[in-house]
Parts: sequence; structure tokens; C-alpha cells
Amino acid sequence: MSAIAKNYHTVEIGFGDINGALIGKRTPARFFEEHLGESTGICRAPLTWDIQNDYFSERPFAGFAGGAPDMMLLPDIATLREIPWRPGTAFVLADIVYEDGTPIEVSPRQILKNILKRFSALGYAVKVGSEIEFYLLDEYKRPLFGGKECYSIGRIGWHSDIYDEIQKNLEALGIRVEGIHTEYGPGQSEVILEYEGALEGADNMVIAKNAIKEIARKKGLYATFMALPWAEHSASGYHLHQSLWTEGGANAFAALGADAATALPGPSLLDRYLAGLLATTQAFAALSSPSVNSYKRLAEMSFAPTRVGAGYDNRTVSARLFGQGSGLRIEQRTGSSDANPYLLIAASAAGGLYGLENALPPPALVTGNHYFDETLGEIPRTLAEAAALFGESPLAAHYFGKEFVEIYGDYLQHDIAAHHAAVTDWERERYMENA
Repeated sequence: MSAIAKNYHTVEIGFGDINGALIGKRTPARFFEEHLGESTGICRAPLTWDIQNDYFSERPFAGFAGGAPDMMLLPDIATLREIPWRPGTAFVLADIVYEDGTPIEVSPRQILKNILKRFSALGYAVKVGSEIEFYLLDEYKRPLFGGKECYSIGRIGWHSDIYDEIQKNLEALGIRVEGIHTEYGPGQSEVILEYEGALEGADNMVIAKNAIKEIARKKGLYATFMALPWAEHSASGYHLHQSLWTEGGANAFAALGADAATALPGPSLLDRYLAGLLATTQAFAALSSPSVNSYKRLAEMSFAPTRVGAGYDNRTVSARLFGQGSGLRIEQRTGSSDANPYLLIAASAAGGLYGLENALPPPALVTGNHYFDETLGEIPRTLAEAAALFGESPLAAHYFGKEFVEIYGDYLQHDIAAHHAAVTDWERERYMENA
């Protein structure tokens, strides 16, 4: 009997769909072992359906116009791990390929892998650290606790049963947790994953989001990564720390050393990367904020950025430089918690790559409050605006591929149309009696 079949009774094969949701199929461990190295078929629909699993595209690639054909899941055996709260069940991530083994270029994991290959050709690896906020809800889907309890050790202690389960199970999954703390909204929390390679960081965040939801349900609770569940409370973001590392294992941004807090000297690697990140923030916003709801997060004086700019340890603009020496990094603060981790990381990395490939000049660093600084470009404030910028961007087609831009454009327009068609409680309360 093989090691896999000996240790597990079931293997779940999963991948992140276009929404970033973890989906797939399960198989007996015996069957998985017997067909190790082979792929398994699944409909292409997950690359062209919305967050409710409704088709949004009639393009031949995946829609009914093409017969709704299959794609293949090719397990990445290096990602195999046991699900700690379900002993005997293992999970493995898969790449998405055609039947002949050719990668499907529009799959989110492949989009990111393609960007990372371009950095590798330049002699660099991208590393990231992820911070994502979410709400814990009770059985009635109300915030688990009330009030603004940001960084509260007391709240963590009072609800240690759920926080302990999240922390120990993520660690048991091989997802290294730097910290967990309560956030600014009632029932709101943040989990911070340790610095790691960009692909591993995306893989682990997709798995972590699913794990947190599953762990919460097993405790009779809910976890939501919706960007803004309640207008009167704090929104949830996905902050991405990033830097480039040499083949020798050194932070390529670290040459700035202690001077980083005051100036960006010369045409450095960090200069060019940061300039590219800023130059593409508006055009790539649809990847970091993918839903109608995402844009309700962006508000002045809210800890969410509204302007495109960079400053050292400055949270009022889109990019915050932080750290010293080997810890020097850029924090891109534009992401919302509902973003697809593969696409969010790909958007930041592609922006940095654009800066490197075109030797963009260094941006000016800002100090102080720049929420109302009209000299800085504004981050798109609606999905419609972001969708238009993304669809029209030659850089989007260059870095992500024309077919993906078209499919993702369908995805964005579908969400916009669904929102326009919806009649909300707010509308009924406002217009029902007085109209």
C-alpha cells in the first residue's frame, strides 16, 4: 500500500476559481494513488461563473457556445497536506490544463505563474506577506461581538475557542501564521500570514480563507470576507506586502538601508518597481477590488486608500513603504478582502514588472495626510469605472493576456448588471410609501 493510501482515506483535489473560491472534487486515496501524475476532468465553468455559480460568459472557451467543455485538474503533489480537523482526509492543489497537458493560460494560478516566470528570467523572485480582514458572525449572521475592539487582547481571550481553532489549524495545514488580532469593526478580525514566495502566498491564502470559513461553521459561527457587510461598520481589506529577492536569497530592495525613511536614492530597483506599481494601480484596480461591494470600502479617513501615492509608513495612500534592511518592503493597500489572491498578487507583481522593464523614474514620496490631495490620482470608486480602465488598458492585455482580459471583463460586467437589476431593502424603505 502506498504512503498516500496508507495515511489517508480521501484526497480532495482543489483549485481557486475566478472568484478565488476553493472548489474541486474528492476521490478515494486509493484511486488518487493509482492515478498519481494523471489529471482528472472538470467542467470549465468555474473560470466563467460568478460568485453564485451563474454563467456570465458565452465565449467558446467555456460557455454553452462552445458546448461547456472540460478542463483537467493536474495535482501539484508538492501542495498535498492533511486537513487537520478531518483526520484521514488530504488536500492537494491542482493546476488547470487542457487534455494534452498544456496550461490553460486564463486560469488565475497560471496568470500568476506567468508573471513570476518573467521575474525569474530577470534573476528575481517575488515574496509576499498577506494581511486579510474578515468578520466573525454568530449563528444569526450578526457580528460575534460588539463595539470597536481593535487589537483587543480581552476579546481574543473571551473568544479564544474560535481564534485558537483558526490559528492551530492553519499552522497544522502548513500555513505559517504571523499573527491574528481583532480589527476596527465589531466582530472583525485580521489574520497575517508569514512572508513567503508569491505563488505559495497565493496558494496559502486561498486555502486559509476556505479553512477559516469551514472552521467557523464547525463552531456554529460564520466567517465572511465580504468587503463591506454593513455600511456603518469598518470594511475589510487585503493588504499585500511585497519585495524582490535575488537568487542568492537576499532582499533586492535592501540596498536602500536606513535611508529608506527619508529618500529614494538614484534609479534603484525599488524605485522602478514602486513606480510601476503606482502607474498601474488604477488600470489594475478591478483585480484588487473585483465586486460592486468592494468599492464601498474606499472612503476618506477610513484606513482604506482613495489616492494613488507612496509614503514611508504612511497609511493614507495606496502604497506604504515599511521596514529596514532585509525587512524593507512595499505594502499595497488597495486590495479588498473579496479579491482573488492569485489575481491580486499578479496585479501588484505585474505593476512592479512594468516599472522594471521600462526603467520608470522614481516617484516622489509623500508625508502627512493625503486623503484629500487632488494632485494625486484617485483610485476608481466604482466597479464600472475600474472595469472600463482594465478593459481599455494595453498593459492588462500585455501582462495577463487578451483572452483573460475579455473573460474577466465579462465577469465584471455581469456583477455590475446583477447589481443594477437588484431591488434592495434601502430602495423599498426609501421609495415604497412616498413615491
